[in-house]
This record gives sequence, structure tokens and C-alpha cells, in this order.
Amino acid sequence: MLHPAPKSAKRSLSPAPSGGALPVIIILVAVVISVVIFFVFTRPAMEEKLAEQPPVKSAETAERTAAAASVAAAPKPAPAAPPPPPAKPSFGFARPLDVGKDMVRSLNMGDFTRAGDLAAAADPAQAETAAGIFKQMITGLKAKVGQEDQVELLGLVENKTRIAIPLTLPGMQEAVRLQLDLERDDKMGWKITHLQIPKELSSAMAAAPPPTAKETVPEMKTADAPLAPAPEMTPPQTTTPPAAKSAPKGKPAAKTATAPKPPLFTVENMPDALRFGSDFVRALLKHDFAAARAFVDEKKVSAERLAGLCIVFEEGEYEFKPTKPLIITVANPEVSWVIAQVQSQKLQQTTEFGLEMQRSGLDQPWKVVGMNLSEILSSFASSAAKLGVPYTPIVSNPKGGESLALYFEYDRDELHPRALKQLNIVAGLLKSDPAKKLHIAGHTDAKGTDRYNLALSQARAESVKKQLAELGVAAEQVVTTGMGKAQPLGPNEKADGTDDPEGRSKNRRAEIYLDF
Repeated sequence: MLHPAPKSAKRSLSPAPSGGALPVIIILVAVVISVVIFFVFTRPAMEEKLAEQPPVKSAETAERTAAAASVAAAPKPAPAAPPPPPAKPSFGFARPLDVGKDMVRSLNMGDFTRAGDLAAAADPAQAETAAGIFKQMITGLKAKVGQEDQVELLGLVENKTRIAIPLTLPGMQEAVRLQLDLERDDKMGWKITHLQIPKELSSAMAAAPPPTAKETVPEMKTADAPLAPAPEMTPPQTTTPPAAKSAPKGKPAAKTATAPKPPLFTVENMPDALRFGSDFVRALLKHDFAAARAFVDEKKVSAERLAGLCIVFEEGEYEFKPTKPLIITVANPEVSWVIAQVQSQKLQQTTEFGLEMQRSGLDQPWKVVGMNLSEILSSFASSAAKLGVPYTPIVSNPKGGESLALYFEYDRDELHPRALKQLNIVAGLLKSDPAKKLHIAGHTDAKGTDRYNLALSQARAESVKKQLAELGVAAEQVVTTGMGKAQPLGPNEKADGTDDPEGRSKNRRAEIYLDF
């Protein structure tokens, strides 16, 4: 049987009020109030102060931040540009011969790259091809280049100056010449614009590397435009061509056609007027009458005139004038006029003579058809007094034409040393062909009797014949005549009847007529 619990046990199950609960409540209320005050008042005030001051960071963070800032502030590098092409050498030659000497040095050293750059200074795109041609000439064909002092200045044609470099080929005694045409450039001095290869070396062009497309049809530039159109080209238009006018909107402008440049290298199959004139005058300066005669039209240029010029050159010791030795004054396809300038250190003079040259067609060789010797003969006559020989060796004879004149001292029939040199040339002409003959006429001044003068003039003619015989000329090739005082070249007396020694000295002579 169950018994009810005691009353004291029921009371223990209910919370009993205690005097310690009140402080707890007060503390909780204070905490709540503090939290409210912090979020409502204190925290906003702290955030406001932090906003006014820079944030404080650690040393590592500051270092990283500064590095990032410097990287960001640094300028970004530009994209890498492609490497520039190698620069071509810049030349600055003060004289045309300096170009030739540099070319000789380069070829003798085997520096074909520089030789190619020299040749193509006016058009660098052709430098590689030029180098290949030079290499084939020297290493392939075994051509030997002359020395620097052998570079020759040939002359002027239009606005070009031409020089020549001698080359010797195996088995050949005579040198051939590589000709270079140059023009003056205000920025780079003298430069090569064209080269003529002798025909003996023409295979060098065929064996050289073929030009690139850029070289074959080079881009036409204003500075590189030809000075004058080639004969087969149409003259430039004076009106604006249609391609140069403004193109319709929306359509690109048409490109204007550009003419190709003339070739840098050509083969000299036949000498042009400048080369021909130069070779002719060089033969005269060497006193080589036989070689010089091959250049002339014998129907228009007398043998006496040619031999007389050889004599003048020999006695005056003339040589080409170093600057502008030949000048082409008229340059037509079939007619050319040339002025040859020569100088004599012996006579201390510079003089000139003219040449007229013709050819019957473009495929025919040139011939000298005329020589204007008035200037050089006058200069020689005025200066030859220093040699003791005051007169020209070429004179006009009364029968027409010209003859060679040898002069004698008063009342003498011995040959002057100058006459001996002249007769060397004449003897060479006669010995080359036994069928040739010459006539010698002796002359005197008016002093003495006619009988005496006839004998003296005959003796002078015989002196010439004797000297020719000593030089190997057959006696039957020489005919002599004594003319006495009958054909004077100068007056024996002045206008007032007094003696004229200078005039009489021109009459004491022997004239040679070449019957060729």
C-alpha cells in the first residue's frame, strides 16, 4: 500500500527564491547596455578616425605593395623591332681616279664584295651581281689587274667622266681595259654609273649569279632617273598621264609604269667614239705612225699630216693633259667631234687639237676623217724656239697639199738633230712597203747667186736621202730635186726692202712629199 510523500519533499521540487539572483540580473543588463553603446556610438567613431589615417601595414606587405606599384608605373616595353639590314658602305671620292684606284686595290686583294659595292654605288641592289661578275673575271678567267698608277683617265662624254683599268689575260701580251663611267654626286662624291667589259671577258657576265627580281626591274627613284631617254624610248609626256590623275572614290589609284634602268654592265664589242679617239691619240703620243694610220681614212687625212703630228709629239715630248684629256663635243651615232688636250713639260705649254670622226653605220668602226691642227702647230712653232727649231714640220706646198719640212742652218747642208728624229718616222713608212716612194725638194733663201743656191738646195735634198739610206731605205725609193730660191715660204725682205732674217730662215729647208 502506497503511502503519501511527506510535505517537505514536494517543496523541494519548486525554485526557491534566493537573495543572489538580483546581482546577476544587473550584470546582464549592464552587458546589454555596453553592447548597444559600442555598436551605436563607439564603433562609428573608430571607423571615422581610421578613415582619416593611412592604414598601417607590415614591412613585408609594404615592400610587396611598393614593388607592385613600381612595376605598374614603369612604361611597358615596345614590341621588339626586326634587326636592321647591314648598312652599305658610304663612299666619298674627291676625284674620278680615286674610284679606279680603290677598285684596283679591291680586285687585287680579292675583296669582290667591296668591288661590287663600288660598282653599284648608284644602285646598291646590283652589288651582289657585280661582285659575282668580278669574281668570275679574276678567279674564273684568271684576269690579272694592273696597278693603281696604271688607272687612266680617258675623257668626258656628256656629263660622264670615263676611266679605264688595264687587265691582262693568260696568253695575251696586250692588256684589255675595263672602262668605268662616273658622275659627280653632291652627297657621295664620284660614283660609278656604268661599266664596259672588254669582249674578251664577256663570259664573266654569263657565268655570274643571275640578278634577283629586284635587280632585274629595280624600283625607279627620282634621283636615279636616267638623264636622257634611250634612242628606242618614247620621249616623256608633257601632260599629266591618266594614271597620275585622282582616282574615283572607293577605287585605288593606278600605279604609274616606270622604265627599267639601263644595265650596269655592258660588253664592249666595238670601241665607241671616246675609246676610239683615245686609242688614236695614244698611238700618236707613242710616235707610232703605222698604228695611228690604221685609225684614219687615208683618202681624207694625208700621211704627211699624220707623220708631222707624230714628229711634233716626239720633239715636244707631249703627253695627255691629266685632267680632261679628251672631250666629246659632238656625239652622234655616226659623227663625233673630239678635242684632245695635251701638254709639254719640255716646252712648258698646254695645247689642243681637234678630231672629226665618222662611221658608215652603227656596226662599222670609226675612222678619223679630219684633224684641226692649227692650235697645236701654232703653239709648237711659238715654243719650239726653246729647242733651237722655230718652225712647224708641216707646211703647205705650192702644188697643193702638205709636206714635211726639215730646216737647215744658213749656208749649210748638214741635217739638224731634230731632222734626224723626223726621218726615223719617214724611214719606217718606206721600209714597211718597198713600193712606196717619196720626193725630196731642197730650198734656199735669196742670198747668193741662183747657180749657188740651186747647188745648195740639191745638196740639202741629197743629205736627206743619204740619211734615209743609213736608216735602211732603198735608194730607188727616194727622188731628189733642187729648187734653189724659187719657192719661198717666207719673205726674204721686209716691205721697206731691208733684209728679213726670220723670213729667210723659213726658206732654208727640204720638203718631203710622201707619194703613198
